[in-house]
Amino acid sequence: MVAFQRLANTLDYILEVRNLCTYFSLAEGTLKAVDGVDLTIAPRQTVGVIGESGSGKSVTAQSILRIVPPPGAIEAGEILLRRSDGSSVDICQLDARGKHIRAIRGAEISMVFQEPMTSLSPVHTIGEQIAESIRLHITRDKRKTKSLALDMIHRVGISNPRQRFDEYPHQLSGGMRQRAMIAMALSCSPSLLIADEPTTALDVTVQAQILELMKELQDEFGMAIMYITHDLGVIAEIADEVNVMYLGRVVERASTIELFKNPLHPYTRRLLKSIPRLGGHGGGRLDAIRGNVPVPLNPPQQCGFSSRCDEFIAGKCDAAVPALVDMGNQHYVRCYLHSEESEPAYA
Repeated sequence: MVAFQRLANTLDYILEVRNLCTYFSLAEGTLKAVDGVDLTIAPRQTVGVIGESGSGKSVTAQSILRIVPPPGAIEAGEILLRRSDGSSVDICQLDARGKHIRAIRGAEISMVFQEPMTSLSPVHTIGEQIAESIRLHITRDKRKTKSLALDMIHRVGISNPRQRFDEYPHQLSGGMRQRAMIAMALSCSPSLLIADEPTTALDVTVQAQILELMKELQDEFGMAIMYITHDLGVIAEIADEVNVMYLGRVVERASTIELFKNPLHPYTRRLLKSIPRLGGHGGGRLDAIRGNVPVPLNPPQQCGFSSRCDEFIAGKCDAAVPALVDMGNQHYVRCYLHSEESEPAYA
């Protein structure tokens, strides 16, 4: 009960993730997709989570909603949600298939996925899919349900709401399908929207429109957003705070302005250097990070970035896991270049 009391006294946050560990038990060993993540999200705040594929971003989001696919499971940690009535609950303690988490999904925490065609049902109309969430969490009155669904279709900028209500996903463009996904996610006015790379499959013009739409709806509904992406340009546009993830851990956290102005972790600095820049010399090569993200299968107790880091310190970076330390101005970094502090050893 101590964790519940802590969240109740921390009124600045609606979601507090503490030491989250989500592992996959495989024949080859234990794959540690999320390995001790801490994350806090305040009302109306947009928190960006960035990193390469395999960093644990999406599994963190799946853990929050308790939709981690088998054989994955939350092995440790807390996911503390402050609810609209002022109470709080540890989502990790809820049955992943139970009525309590189902009451939270859609109503208090919603998610927009990367590819709407894999998330939308191809055999149900857009209107039916938006109305389903409204029926589940708000009202079963058919007339009111349809009215609310039509209103959401209009709010997300889809033209001819009554026509679109009866259309199927394949009849809409990619941008319209993503708007329909956002309408579905926001139909019950959640306090937190998790957006998992929602614009990756869209062209640049539509991407800009979707980002602007999300900011407008955030102002209208007063919700917080957890925005997951590998695109630093999008993060600079939309996020208030950035969490840089690598190999299942947050390696740097700061306000967006602070992170772009003063990146501390070698991984963050290399990510920023790899961004194409206007006005650069034509024909030059991008400053890519050498190597690939390792598979976190039975990972050794060392800095996850040590095998790719140009500032690697032998006998230190490969001997323990650096702790996430506040360097001032709420700028946290997990690196021995800035602190000697290590995480406690584990068996």
